[in-house]
Amino acid sequence: MTGRLYQGDMYWSFDQQGQQMELYHIGNSTYTVAGGQCFRGTMQQGMDRDEVDPSRFSNRPEENPDVTPAGRDTIDGEAVLVYEISQSSSRRPVTYYILADSGYPRRIEAGSMQWDFHSWGSVEPIQKPEGNCQSMPGGGTMADGGS
Repeated sequence: MTGRLYQGDMYWSFDQQGQQMELYHIGNSTYTVAGGQCFRGTMQQGMDRDEVDPSRFSNRPEENPDVTPAGRDTIDGEAVLVYEISQSSSRRPVTYYILADSGYPRRIEAGSMQWDFHSWGSVEPIQKPEGNCQSMPGGGTMADGGS
């Protein structure tokens, strides 16, 4: 999965069952591009912008005094603070690598998954997908349908 965030707008691209999928959240509009077709709305739930917006991680550690770093490390030459957070649903903790100078996440590891973040503050605005976007066919979730 790869994605970009720009001033609250989001773009995600990923492979699902061998098919390239793209999700766009722009203002109050949501678009899904799959199989060369563009639809307004989403095919499934689970990409709520409030839940996946990494800028919510930017709170400095001093704003969360109960959470202290387990150590320090570097990723590609960038100094990071390492946090290990236990989860009740897993034996293995989620490990957060937070940039020491900005407080933004650099990497998050959970089990076999790893998310790498980069280019904070240097991405282009997210544009609506090209072409004519149709309304989501019957049964699709029309969250923030857009135009």
